[in-house]
Order: sequence, then C-alpha cells, then structure tokens
Amino acid sequence: MHWFNVISAVPIWLSWPEPGGAFQLRQQGDLPNTREGFVYRGDARDPRAVRNFGGFRPQGLNWEHDEEAFSIDHHHNAGPNGCEMDGFGQPDFSFRTAYVSATREMDTASGYGIWIYEIRATPNILDIQWPEPYPDGEVFALGGIHWRQVRRFARIRRPDARPPVDDGDWMDNPDYDVRLYEESAYAAMCRVSVDFPNALSWGEVGDEQSSWPQRPMFHTAQNYVNEVAFDVVGSFPLDFLQYPLDEDIPGSSRPDQSEHHSMQNQVAHELQQFIHMSDAELDGFFPEGRGLVGDLMENGHLNPGACAALLRPRETMDKRAEDHEQPRSDSCCRMVAALRKKWRRNQLVRRVFGLSLDEMQRLIEGRFDDLNCALLIARMQEKEEPDGGRDSGGIYIVDAPTAESTERDCRRAQDMVTPQPTTAIFHADSLWPAEAKHQGGFLPHGNSKSFAAWRTFGGAARKAGSFDDRRKQGIAGVVYLVRATPNILVEKMTTPVVVGGITWKQVMGWTYVPRNYTPPKDRSMQDAQPRARFLELLERLSEQNTTLFEHNVDYDHSLNNKTANRKYVNLDDQPVEVFKAFMDVNGGPVGWKGDFPLFSPPPERRLVPAEHEPGVLERMYDFLVGPSGAMLTLLTATVAALLIPGVVEALGVDEVLDMAFHGGAVGLLQMLRVTLA
Repeated sequence: MHWFNVISAVPIWLSWPEPGGAFQLRQQGDLPNTREGFVYRGDARDPRAVRNFGGFRPQGLNWEHDEEAFSIDHHHNAGPNGCEMDGFGQPDFSFRTAYVSATREMDTASGYGIWIYEIRATPNILDIQWPEPYPDGEVFALGGIHWRQVRRFARIRRPDARPPVDDGDWMDNPDYDVRLYEESAYAAMCRVSVDFPNALSWGEVGDEQSSWPQRPMFHTAQNYVNEVAFDVVGSFPLDFLQYPLDEDIPGSSRPDQSEHHSMQNQVAHELQQFIHMSDAELDGFFPEGRGLVGDLMENGHLNPGACAALLRPRETMDKRAEDHEQPRSDSCCRMVAALRKKWRRNQLVRRVFGLSLDEMQRLIEGRFDDLNCALLIARMQEKEEPDGGRDSGGIYIVDAPTAESTERDCRRAQDMVTPQPTTAIFHADSLWPAEAKHQGGFLPHGNSKSFAAWRTFGGAARKAGSFDDRRKQGIAGVVYLVRATPNILVEKMTTPVVVGGITWKQVMGWTYVPRNYTPPKDRSMQDAQPRARFLELLERLSEQNTTLFEHNVDYDHSLNNKTANRKYVNLDDQPVEVFKAFMDVNGGPVGWKGDFPLFSPPPERRLVPAEHEPGVLERMYDFLVGPSGAMLTLLTATVAALLIPGVVEALGVDEVLDMAFHGGAVGLLQMLRVTLA
C-alpha cells in the first residue's frame, strides 16, 4: 500500500456529510442500553446448553487450522452460519471462524435469540473503530467467550421493547468469576480492544507477520491474545472448562430453537435494517435493488423469491423468473451476506474517498453516464486534505459541465481511484552500504532463489535492529530503500518477495538502525492530521540539516519508471526451472543472464566500518523513537522515495504531499479490493 499505511491504522479522513446522515461514526458513551466493560450476546441456546460447552466457542471443527477463519471481514461477510460460502447446505459443509459475535448494545443482542447474556469484556474482544464500526455495535471475541465471563442472563420476553428485558428478568450466573473480573488487579484489563493487529481485520498479513511464514494468521492471533489477554482468558486457543451438572441453571434437554430457526430470526432481523433505509442511503451501494428491497419481507416473514430476485445479475434483475426457477431455501441468508458486504465497502469508500461504492465502481469501469465528475473530484480532494480549510458542509461549487470538460474530469477522477503499482520496497540487511556495493547488491542465502522484503519502514527497521552489533557502535543493521523492479512480487504476498536478488544500482538510499530497535506506538496519531504530521517531519529534517535516507550516488535513474510485478505468481516449492522461466520474462532490468546467481560477488568479503558523519546515529535515533517515530513505522517505500535528498526541493512540498496522499487513498482501495462486486 501507499502513503505509509497510515490509512489502515488511523482515521485520517472525516466522516462524509451525506443526506440523512446514514451510519455516522458513533462515539463511545452514546450507545443505548450498555454497561461499561460489558458486551451482550443474543442466542437461541439456553444457559445450561451454553454452560455445557464451557461458554461460547468459535464455530467449525478445527477452525484454528483455517487461516481464513482469523479474518473479521470474512467472519462478517460470510453471512449467518457461512451461508454465502460455496458448499453451504451440503452435508460436509462446515463454516469455520475464530470469532464469536457480540455487541455493545443490549437492544441489538435481543434481535438474535431468545436468551440474552451479559458478558464481561476482555481484551480478546475486538472492536473495529476505523474507518467505520460494524453496524449495531458488533464486536468480535477472538477465540470465544468463557462461561465464567457471563455475569448474568435473561430470557427475552419482549424482543421489540426497549429495554427487551426488565431488571427482574435477569438471573445471576453462579459461575461468574467475580474475584478475577471485578476484584483483582486484572479487573482494569477488562475492556474491549480497539488496538490490535490490522491483519485480524482484513485477513491480509503484512510486515509484522513476516517472521511466521507458516500459518501467519494463527500466530498473529495467538501472539496477540497471549500478550494482552492471557491473565483474564488464558492461552490461545482458549481452554474451555467442563462444568458439572447444575439443575439450578435454566435449561432443558432440547434446545429452545433449532439452528435453522435461529438463523432465520437473525436473517429477518438484519433484513429489516436494510428495508428501513431511505432510498438515498440504499442508492449509494445498491441502486439496482431500489424498489425491490421492501419486498424481502411479507407480513413479518422472509420472502425467498424476492431475495433470489435481488441476487440475480444486474442485467437480468428486471426480468421475470422462469416458472421452473425456484428460490433456494437460503436465498435470504445469502441476500443478507451480499448486503453486508456492499454496505461495508460503501462505508469504507465514503470515509476515504467521499464517494459512494456505486460511484467508485462506475469510475473504475468507465461507466461515466450521469456522473458529475467535477463534483466527485471536489469530494475526493476534500477527503485528501481535511485539515486544509475546505470544509464544504456538503455544498460544492463547480463549473457547469460541458461534454469536453465532463470527459476530462471523469478521466481524471478515474485516475484518482485507480490502484497504482508499487514503485519501491525496503530491504533490511546486516551489510554496511560499502560492503553491499562491493558485493554488487544482495543475493538470497544458500540455495534459495528468493528472499522477503518489506512494504513498511517499521517492519524493515525491526528486522534490521535484530542483527548482531558487529562493530560495537550501537548499530545493528541497515534499512535500504530499493527501486522496485518486475522481479519483485507484491501481489497477494505476505511480504514482498525478491526473486534472484537486488542489484546495487537499484538502491536509492539507506538509513542505519540501532540494536534492538522497537517501533514506538503513539496513540496520539489517531487524533492528528497526517498531512500536518508529514509536513512537520519535512520541516524537522530541514531544520536539523539531515535526511532520513542517505543518497546512493550509484543509483541508476534509468530504473525510475520500473515497478514491482503486478501479477500474482506462486513460486512456493517450485523447481529451479520455474524460477528461471520467471526471470527470463522479468529479470531484464536487473541484468539477468539466464542462470543463478543473479551476479557473482567477489570471493572475499570486505569488512568495513559504517561510513557516516559523527552524530548521525544520534539524530536518526531521535527520529526513530521520537515524536515522528510512530509515523515512520507506517511509512511505505513508495512515499519514502519522496524523502530522498533533492526530491522535495525539485518538486515542491505541496506536490510531494499531494503525491503521498493520493497514493494513500489508492493504496486503501487496493487493499480493500472494493472493485469486486
């Protein structure tokens, strides 16, 4: 991604002012019927049944072995019980997820079952706050919820009432661990987490997962829970206790509802939310369904025929179904999953670009009819610079369009939302620059034909700081800023993969990293305007007469137009002939001669001291761990290339900022894959 990945970590654009104010970002404390430090779950199972399982366990046998199960996005978009997934309804189908859904809102929980449970929050319960919370205050318990976390429970007698249960309906759970969750020193830890690895949100692993080439999502989840929640939930995967029979716990030998009936209730509840949306709200992400959504329910019951009609391709939606076409029994469940996905993507695109999902898709596909592209550009520019004094309040003044200006504006808007290729990466190494130059660059170790690189400075710096301090100068390693070339794979990669190696002429610059460097965490970044922070960084560099990256005078400027490979190529466990064939096609810019190694280093390794001016390490240390350190952690190589000495002076600060922020928005689009239907 571009522009230091800050868009995946902090809310850098403000909420989009739209008609009706649909789904505005809700501030904590404004939630109805909530208790601080508690979450709620509605369930068809009675307390005795839940207790027999030791609590609420993640769904699906062997879920911990399914990497996709750790994605919150997958958990939400798969629909109730995974009905959106291929094979749903087949005898051998099993939906696997690492999460159990809960909500901050008691009223919401009452729509999902006939029992409601009040649960002590713990740090393994995750709440995505950026760029938009999930609807209805939904949160996600990674690994599940222990029965001993349940403080009390009640049977829902009036699901449509507010509140859905009276105070007298609540029954205390005798197994609730009051000592641990209320009285111990760990009670202060009992809260929902909003700060957790981004990989768990999207299911897209990145630089921080590079040390786990096998099962990176599982290890990310395990490391997170064991680090922040071990004292209150135990190790990951969670170990659920077995309880002896207690006749005082409400329950029976049979469930209150069948699993199918429970799912139907959940589907009906969610469809009602979409049915009650205004036309303006619905048009933003589902214009083809306008006028039909109201038919999804008939007299309070699901209408599978209407659900099936909305699931048909856009071009056939207005046609009548043939007599032999019968709606599937899960049509409405699949409709919920489709609407969930569209709504979520619409909210993300609005937050970042100021566009609706429909407008975004039409721009990307070149369907410009009836689009006011000058207005779309104005919206996107306001999102790029929310601190630039252009708060429109939703009112924009644009010139009257002509056929020529409309075509020009639409092509410009299309370019603004088109994902751009990766132009640079980071490489961490223990070789000093003089040693790397003497060797000719960087080669894979041993018999390997490739090695991992990094998208962000934080990942590369963490790796560089882990090398041995060979010179006893406090410097462990070096982060190299490298021009990307077609032999570097980034598409669908855990981390960028360099095939063959990196030649010295690709190196644009470098910076030294102290021993055991740990990227700082700065929570204030969430409240800061990144454009101002980036400008502040440029000013600090100028004032201290220093640079982040020392310039490589040997850099080959003929590579300036090269980019990383834009296709996905799976080279895992492939024979050397496959690597050679790949390099035959993509290795030209780095001097591929038809066989490995890419180049032959000198027989002797020249050990030389680090070449830098006195005091440079101290200045760099100040940047790495000081106020700018948290932002540098998220810096992508594409934007770092703008910080090479001379670039800002040549282009001007404003153009550099525009390039950085345009790349950031497009990078988020690339990450979200919002172009998919």
